[in-house]
Formats: sequence, C-alpha cells, structure tokens
Amino acid sequence: MVKKQSKAIKKLVDHHDYLNRKVKELTEERKKDRSDDSKMLLNRLKKTKLALKDAISKAKSALTNK
Repeated sequence: MVKKQSKAIKKLVDHHDYLNRKVKELTEERKKDRSDDSKMLLNRLKKTKLALKDAISKAKSALTNK
C-alpha cells in the first residue's frame, strides 16, 4: 500500500515540475505577448501548480501519519 501512495506522490511531483517549467516559459513569453489570453493561461497554470503543491503536502503528511 505504501508503494501505491508513493507512486501517486511521485506522479503529482512530476506534474508539478512540468507545470513549473511551463510557467517559466510563459513568463518569458509574456515579455513579448501581453494579451489577455496569455495572462489567463499563466494564471490558470499558476493556480493549478499551487493546488498540486497542496495535494503533495497533504499526501506526504497522510503517508507519514499512517
């Protein structure tokens, strides 16, 4: 059971890393493209990244509490 949970945490961490790279790319693109669409996309990615960070911390605390 611990392996399954650690795999889930690894999947969340990998997705968080991917979003982190995408946010950096879009932040650089925002220097040239200041459209509303790019701003909305960047904000959505940042919110998703933050939600994943919260999910990772909850999963890790649940894993240590068992």
